[in-house]
Amino acid sequence: MKILKGLFLITALSLLWVSGAKANSNTDQIKENIFEAIRSIDYTSINVLLSDDVDVNKRDKQGNTPLMVATEIGNHRILDIILSHDPDINLHNKEGKTALIIAAETGQLQVVEKLLSHHADPTIEDENGNTALTLAAKFGHQRIVSFFKKMRTQPTLTK
Repeated sequence: MKILKGLFLITALSLLWVSGAKANSNTDQIKENIFEAIRSIDYTSINVLLSDDVDVNKRDKQGNTPLMVATEIGNHRILDIILSHDPDINLHNKEGKTALIIAAETGQLQVVEKLLSHHADPTIEDENGNTALTLAAKFGHQRIVSFFKKMRTQPTLTK
């Protein structure tokens, strides 16, 4: 089914390109599907959409970017695809949460490490004044708390 969705998107985008159509409701409809593609773990559609210049920093109704949605899901392959398109890693949603805050809050240590390696800012606070570290501690994600503490004492981890 995912392959069919991807093929449909390729066909639709090709027809739009061949017809020389400008951005219209059909194009907007296709571009809205980046969030659906991420949530349904549809690698083909994600790749097609991002390679067709869909804004990697596009926001959904909650202010989430594709990176934030992928972070919430925790799928490393999707994260790698999105990160390869150079998203603004420190954008925040309507709750003031960044992708790093979401990863720390949901206990995803490997995602936290990956985002930090792409220069996510661990000092950003959400609308309640919580950082990634404070939320990891609040939700009992001790491995993430230990990682942040280790990161503070070893400068090489912050580069």
